[in-house]
Amino acid sequence: MIGSGTGAREVEALRALARRIDPADPGAHNNLGYLYHHRQLIPEAIAAFRHALELDPRMETARRNLDQVLRESGEYDRVIPALRERLRHQPMDAELRLELGRALLGLGHLDEAAEQFEELRRLRPRDATALVQLGLVAQARQRPEEAAVWFERSCEADAASSVARVYLGEARYHLGLSELALEALTEATRLAPTNAEAHYLLGFVYGDLGRQEAARASTRKAIELNPGLATAQSNLRLESSQAQAPHASERGGSASPAVPANAPGAEAHGRLALAFRQRGYLAEALREYRLALETGEDHSTTLQGMAEVHLLRRDYKSALDLFESLRAVQPGNSAVCNAHGVCLHLAGRVEEARSVFRRAVDIDPSNALAWNNVGVALGAENDSREAERAFGAALRARPDLTPARLNLAMLQLHHRRYQAAAEIYRMVLAEHADHPGAWNGIGLVLMELKRFTDARNAFGRAVELAPDLAVARYNLGFALSHLGEFDAALRETRRALELDPLYVPQKLSLTLQLQHEESAFEVAPHLSGREGAEQVAGFSFDAGVLDGVFDRLVEAPSSVPDPEEGDPFQLAADYLAKGLLDAATAEINRAVQRGASAAAAAGVLAEVFARRGLYGEALERYRIARDADPDSAKLRLGEAGALLALGRAEEALQAVHAVVEALPGNVDARIIRARVRLVTDDLAGAAADVEAAITAAPGRADLLVLKGTIARRQQDHGGAMEAFRAALDLDSGLVQAWYELGAACESAGNPGEARIAWDRALRLLPTHQDTVLSLAHLLRRGGRPGEAVNLLVDFLVAEPLSVEALVALGRSLLADRRPDMARRALQRALDLDPEQVVASFHLGVAESRLRHFGAAVEAWDRV
Repeated sequence: MIGSGTGAREVEALRALARRIDPADPGAHNNLGYLYHHRQLIPEAIAAFRHALELDPRMETARRNLDQVLRESGEYDRVIPALRERLRHQPMDAELRLELGRALLGLGHLDEAAEQFEELRRLRPRDATALVQLGLVAQARQRPEEAAVWFERSCEADAASSVARVYLGEARYHLGLSELALEALTEATRLAPTNAEAHYLLGFVYGDLGRQEAARASTRKAIELNPGLATAQSNLRLESSQAQAPHASERGGSASPAVPANAPGAEAHGRLALAFRQRGYLAEALREYRLALETGEDHSTTLQGMAEVHLLRRDYKSALDLFESLRAVQPGNSAVCNAHGVCLHLAGRVEEARSVFRRAVDIDPSNALAWNNVGVALGAENDSREAERAFGAALRARPDLTPARLNLAMLQLHHRRYQAAAEIYRMVLAEHADHPGAWNGIGLVLMELKRFTDARNAFGRAVELAPDLAVARYNLGFALSHLGEFDAALRETRRALELDPLYVPQKLSLTLQLQHEESAFEVAPHLSGREGAEQVAGFSFDAGVLDGVFDRLVEAPSSVPDPEEGDPFQLAADYLAKGLLDAATAEINRAVQRGASAAAAAGVLAEVFARRGLYGEALERYRIARDADPDSAKLRLGEAGALLALGRAEEALQAVHAVVEALPGNVDARIIRARVRLVTDDLAGAAADVEAAITAAPGRADLLVLKGTIARRQQDHGGAMEAFRAALDLDSGLVQAWYELGAACESAGNPGEARIAWDRALRLLPTHQDTVLSLAHLLRRGGRPGEAVNLLVDFLVAEPLSVEALVALGRSLLADRRPDMARRALQRALDLDPEQVVASFHLGVAESRLRHFGAAVEAWDRV
């Protein structure tokens, strides 16, 4: 649904933004939903809010946003009833019931969600999926003890599930059971070493237990696996079409338009401009800022945003004009003054920049970013001692200001104060183990100390963390050259030249405050006149400093397991099995970022699409994966299943034939071929495949149900009853088996046994429509229309929109000699479906019995 104010270019820009945000960042998806809603892209907004809630079920802002947009747009009245309608026709479809339950849970309709998950548990009693979902319902109800019980049961049902153990660990943590939480989360990380959420929660548990070093290590590992965990941003909330303050406990992501909702100028065009700027769509951002000026949004905020975009585009002339205008109206704004200085410095007007930076710190002596820039400007003029003092002032104001630390370390390194430089780099790595600039700096220290092997490792780590960091590639090439690895050195140097033809050992960083975030610009230092190390008083070098760093470097590669050592998509499959499709998609993307095969990822992603019912998308990805792995039986079977769901049975048969011929003992292949043959009326072939599957895997109730279904189609009622009873001996909770057994008994002329079977089915699942309709028909034919009426009325209380049940009720009321009530039931069915021929016919019967002959003729004319 595209609003009248939304142009095609804007729509495409928003969708491009959606493709580029972090798929694992709930805050980004929530804020993307806000932007979609503002542009009247309602289906996209709903999908984004739901994605956010799946990634973080505790995000109340996303929950409220979803509820509001569904109600405002009328989608709520369409989506949930549509799911219920589909479920009436497919009551045994576990995936459909899971989808309805998840939708209700996402909207906060907890009792209704719990009902769906309880039904799912009856359908699949040994499956952990429903148990996990019931635990999530208990969590939403603020019942941690109940949630812990459900999650414990899910762990028992799926002993290999890391996801279930994360939920269990979190529930125990909230109950204050830290030792038990530690046990569950440790097991979660053993089962899936790449489970970032498990490592993240372990950090909290270790902290509660007083194990601070372990807490820091777990948190570092979590952030390595999922960098989005390191950011805290505002989550935009819809409130009568206006954004309100974010929920204080929620964590967002850096990919989102992280502007406080009550900030000056936080209006529609400004918000969208900020979102575009943060994702690199600078031309689109400028267009939005111009619209903001035209529509009267806050003038100063909009001009500042435009100036920042021009600065990011390296259009220094336009940026300088705007910053000068801003300084004229805001002479006491230290941040704007500092940004103006950055622009001047980048434009080559370094002396003017230094003066402006000095003015910024005069206005606000605590402005650490400006002090850092004073140091950079002084360093460019070779005033090293004053530059050191400026960097020191920056770090006194902001001890965590990493660019200032690295700038100071670069200054120390230039003057051969290796001990001091190494200490600073070590401090940075202690807090940011994956900082490529710090690893590059360590490598430079090691090069000066002639430790070329260690230097190569440090530069290699920097390149691994930032593949496009040209300086690290140059330095890696030099280290490799010293080690005699000339081919590798040449390769790295060529790549570095492609990235940046100008070599600088390490650059200095200018820092500034953009609207609602900090940023940095690298500039080449103009330092000269290096002091010798022997000239620095008291110089000595403690090699243990770097040895300690290299302990970390040795450990670093193992922090993210090599995908080839195990299944890189194990965790994604775990999420998929629990019905958490968006979480599975995010994990697939993370696995690819860690180096897993994109083609293999397509195969897993195909399963996600298939679970969503998007079989065309699934088929496309199965084929991408199969091109890379043509011998994979799993992929061929997935392709066959998608083709079957798309109604392309002949193609499905060809695909599955190849697997059966290559692997005649493959049970899944036999089952799929049997289902395909059933669709194509090759009943003998389907029966043969099922018998082969039962021989290979005896004791499977689902295979016996399929055998009985085929026997019914072959009119072998005795064989069908035998198969269904055998299935129920193995699992008496199979609703479909009880229904099919009743149908087989009725076809065989045993109405009494049919009723017993159908009664059992309805005790297990009272809303099983096929069973209700079949039993009502049996009662009506058996001369008990009153009982049929009561059965149908009870069903319609739960499912009031079932046209088939309304028609059956009308027929039963006619049989019970209540034509006036029958007419009302049948007319209601026709209101819902005017093309219902059976309802029209029996409405004519009801009208004729009421002696309304003209109305009867009219109804029969429609027939």
